[in-house]
Amino acid sequence: MTQRRLNWRTLGLPVYLALGLLLVFAFVFGYAFVTLQPTASPAEAITADSYRDQVEALLANAHPEDAEAALEKYDCVTCHREGAANGVAPSWEGLAERAATRRPPLTADAYIYESIISPGAYLVDGYPDLMPHNFGARLSDQELSDIIAY
Repeated sequence: MTQRRLNWRTLGLPVYLALGLLLVFAFVFGYAFVTLQPTASPAEAITADSYRDQVEALLANAHPEDAEAALEKYDCVTCHREGAANGVAPSWEGLAERAATRRPPLTADAYIYESIISPGAYLVDGYPDLMPHNFGARLSDQELSDIIAY
């Protein structure tokens, strides 16, 4: 009686396909896990000083005239286009005025900062939580400061 030695050639195409799919799924889920940004806990109390240090440091080097390039690069215009008639995200029109009163006691700049780095922390009534939660990792500090100042 001869023993058949198991090797890669005898496993066949189905096994190769299954292993390939497993690797693809592992990569996708691994990437999603690594880029996932934590959102603020509902138990955390928001104060007037929340995000103050981060926002002040960012705005010290802001160039609002450069923000439009970042907004296009990250495709923000798709959801936040003027009027936001699609109902996916609030409009930029009147944003500064709304942001100043949207989430007391946060300042307008702190609210915009939180909305970008942790979009699920506070949702505007009538809008779904669709904004990607990894912009805090994807945007450079310069891009983030430019957008906040814009």
